[in-house]
Amino acid sequence: MTTRSTWMMLLALVGPSCAERTSDEVPEGMEVLDPRRQLIRLSVDLRGVHPSEEELAVIEAHPEAYEAFVDRYLADPRFGDRMMELFNLSFRTRTGELMYDPEEAGLVGLDERRVAQSLADEPLELIRHVIENDLPYSEVVTADYTMADEVVARMWNLDYPEGATGWQQAHYVDGREHAGVLSMTTMWTRYPSAGVNGNRHRANTISRIFLCDDFLARPVSFSRTQIDALTSGDPEEVIRDTETCQSCHSSMDPLAAHFFGYWWEVEGTLADQTTYRPEDEPLWQMYAGKSPAYMGVPTGNVREMAERLAADDRFAACAVQTVFEGLTQRTVEDADWSEIATHRAVFDMSGMKVRELVRSIVTSPEYVAAKLEDEATAARIPTVKTVSPGQLSDIVAAKTGYRWTFDGWDALAHNDRGLAVLTGGIDSMYVVTPSHEPSVGLVFVQERLAQAAGWHVASYDLTPGREGDALMLAYVTVEDTPDTNADAFREQIRDLYLQVTGVPLPEDAPEPDALIALWEQLYSVDRSPVAAWAGVVSVVLRDPQVLFY
Repeated sequence: MTTRSTWMMLLALVGPSCAERTSDEVPEGMEVLDPRRQLIRLSVDLRGVHPSEEELAVIEAHPEAYEAFVDRYLADPRFGDRMMELFNLSFRTRTGELMYDPEEAGLVGLDERRVAQSLADEPLELIRHVIENDLPYSEVVTADYTMADEVVARMWNLDYPEGATGWQQAHYVDGREHAGVLSMTTMWTRYPSAGVNGNRHRANTISRIFLCDDFLARPVSFSRTQIDALTSGDPEEVIRDTETCQSCHSSMDPLAAHFFGYWWEVEGTLADQTTYRPEDEPLWQMYAGKSPAYMGVPTGNVREMAERLAADDRFAACAVQTVFEGLTQRTVEDADWSEIATHRAVFDMSGMKVRELVRSIVTSPEYVAAKLEDEATAARIPTVKTVSPGQLSDIVAAKTGYRWTFDGWDALAHNDRGLAVLTGGIDSMYVVTPSHEPSVGLVFVQERLAQAAGWHVASYDLTPGREGDALMLAYVTVEDTPDTNADAFREQIRDLYLQVTGVPLPEDAPEPDALIALWEQLYSVDRSPVAAWAGVVSVVLRDPQVLFY
């Protein structure tokens, strides 16, 4: 039965704007997901959790409400969390490692993982701030401020609002020109430059993240003579005099020349190793010998370079590619460019607003494709997606109230024990490409998580005289058995599948009978209804629809 709150939601969502919406035509040879599965995909991508049953009932009755749900989810605070996770795939600052002793900054008694997490999120929180405030994406590299919480502010000695808490705008006070993430200490401690590298690591990081052009991925071939010269002579002379080298270094080295003020290869205190030094900026003359410039245009400092970067057509194109690949789990190919061009046009017309870009992607027919007749197209567009470790953790926690933690840290949101990588995620250092394919590791983690969550649910829900609503087991009590209340068992199992997958079981589904038999087998071991129901819940939580959406 549709509840009053569902009808109220329906009236709020299905208004004139939905009635007037003209949906994109589904291309010939494409079938799209049914409305329930469309909303599940949307919610997992934008919020990291499944929709409620009330929301699913609304979309099932009124598929035209899809775009209203898009607006609703884009305004959800969890959307910011998902965007930080998405952009970390390219920024890769969430390494879990800490390069400096926090006690030097007066951060005594804090878990070092807490400090590492805050520092890693400095650039990602700026991206979140830009997105949530509908600022142009160029603000990520041109902002005249940084984002900091109390930990980041203390660690980097920032001008942080007095009496404030949480993530706020703040400023470095060592004289550096602010240029969004390009002037953050966090970025240049994550991507250091040592010895003869001359900040080239940093220059390539900028090109890779913001132009989607990784110099290290370019095919370069050397003659035997050139290899001998590189290994036996002065590397800088060889780079300068070799045409093959200059195919990359002619644009890389002028970028690198901007960052010698962040040249922290010194002994000393935390402040010595993280403070900007304007007097070191001319050190570029000792390395590549190329003055600061952006693609042939001289620039006086990082701020000027950032403005050139933001105006580069490739900057916007790369932003579109980054968001598109993160949301669709696709790697952009030449055949995708007509589709990409549509989203790029929306991005440009919006003034580079990431929300509008996301809206364009998730309202396209390709996003909700379920079946494609053309083999070449089917090879490019996945019709099934795989949850990330963070999404898996949030989905199970939202349904069961359980998180798999060690020492208070979510085992799937952090990679301390390697479980995030085992589940297909990245560690931002050694594993930098997520896996979207089914794997033994993914299924193993799901099994262990389901077992622990199942026990958590059964222990709580079947506690005699418990206070509060049941987590999942609302149809049965600790005293019920299949012999005394068979109808309740069947309804409970059907409801478990609906809660976990968002899709009702067919009338003739074999799962109720199979899981009642499992319950009886588990109960026969030590006559514990808690253990029996824990096993049943864990089986439902291991349904593939939890992992694939």
